[in-house]
Amino acid sequence: MEFIKRKCLKLFMSIGIFLSFFSRDAYAYVDPNTGGFFFTSVLPFVYGILAAVVVFWKRIVHAVKSRFRKKGNGDS
Repeated sequence: MEFIKRKCLKLFMSIGIFLSFFSRDAYAYVDPNTGGFFFTSVLPFVYGILAAVVVFWKRIVHAVKSRFRKKGNGDS
């Protein structure tokens, strides 16, 4: 089933890329404030993730160390 999903995804992506090369001009208007909206919505999200990493840093390090720690060498 996973194989079929990957094949379908590749097919749709290939069709999309193929059609993008043969598209006509859109004559669309992009508002100058669009970039500002993007940064005011993306940057707080990134800063929130960074803040969560800072707050939970010790737990993250402990989880990674316990995941890769060798078992049975006398550690308790």
